[in-house]
Amino acid sequence: MLILRNNCCFLLLCFLLNGSFCFAQQIGKIRNKSLVVSTDVDLHGDIINIPKDFTLEVKGGSIKNGTIVGNQSKLACSGKVFDRVQIKGTWIVPEISTSMFVDLSYDNALKDVLALAHSKVQNSIVIEKGDYQVVAQKNADVCLTVPSNTTLIVNGSIRLRPNAFPRCDIIRATGNNINISGNGIIIGDKHTHLDTDGEWGMGIRIQGAKNASIKGVTIKDCWGDCIYVGGNSKNILIENCILDHGRRQGISVTKADDVVIRNCKISNVSGTKPEYAIDLEPNANDTVDHITIENVETIACEGGVLATIGKKNVEKKKIGQVTIRNCKLNALSKYPIRMKKCDNVSIENCTINATNEKAAICSSDISNLVVKGNTINIEKNAAFTLKNTAKKIVGKNVQQPIEAIRVKQHDIRNNRIVEH
Repeated sequence: MLILRNNCCFLLLCFLLNGSFCFAQQIGKIRNKSLVVSTDVDLHGDIINIPKDFTLEVKGGSIKNGTIVGNQSKLACSGKVFDRVQIKGTWIVPEISTSMFVDLSYDNALKDVLALAHSKVQNSIVIEKGDYQVVAQKNADVCLTVPSNTTLIVNGSIRLRPNAFPRCDIIRATGNNINISGNGIIIGDKHTHLDTDGEWGMGIRIQGAKNASIKGVTIKDCWGDCIYVGGNSKNILIENCILDHGRRQGISVTKADDVVIRNCKISNVSGTKPEYAIDLEPNANDTVDHITIENVETIACEGGVLATIGKKNVEKKKIGQVTIRNCKLNALSKYPIRMKKCDNVSIENCTINATNEKAAICSSDISNLVVKGNTINIEKNAAFTLKNTAKKIVGKNVQQPIEAIRVKQHDIRNNRIVEH
């Protein structure tokens, strides 16, 4: 049956699949399990279902104004193919790019790009230069989901439209073998948020992921944290990122094992507590362990690095090994380093600026503490006492560089105190 519409040919075919008849409206010629499109096609809002295991082969023109549903479908094309087309179903497309799309200026257009990915396929998705807007439709919404076995390269700007929701994720990575990289930027709505409730607007949430990384991207202006790691994630790398103006934290780690945070700059974290550049803080019944923070610089954050159990359900939470080395840390109103109720903490070869009345390093209830080879800068008018175990600071204008309270075992040596 041949239907003519706007000089484009539509072919209505009947296929025998798995012993039953299935009708599907197609948009081109059928050739050896390929649906071949060679001219511009306007779907006029129709839904097109690709037969199972078929290849959508676009040799010319583009497809616009409708929905295409894949069924383990492959895509063969060059140039721009989709024009305001909603992508659904399952696809086998290893190489995906925004360059396949004519127009991505509409809300949540990137969802159609990522819809071509499949968790069982080794996908590479490139978000080219440009400005892309994402919109949270409800509280706790996820604007973009990155599935397993995906490399997402962000070279453009992903901007969250202001909303009034207490929580949402701009990007959520859930699954195994996920890598997010690029020289692009992810922008939240900290300065334009439409309400005052909540603290859980995340730039990138790594939730229950194994073998995941975030490299090179800039994340800024998030209502909550620029990066959140939780859900029993394991083997996570955050490297060479710029994190700016997180309202709650630069990075939060709440349930994870083997996390490396390396070569990052974290700045201007303030707005709602705890307000630390990095916060290692397990939720109820959760564990944070084997955390390495190295070559990280904190700039103009209220606090530097925090590791704490919190006050509720203390016996059901745990912080294991935390290593901080070769970092440049300061704080505006809180501690550059605050460690509380951890098993093992090592702070080595860091430059720490104590710019307020608090200690440069404050540790309490630590089973094993190592603090060595650090340079601690303090103000000239501050008095200080360096001891293996120190008392709490009392009174104003008193500066003790290192506090170690209720520490069972300690190695505090070779730290250089510099007055300015």
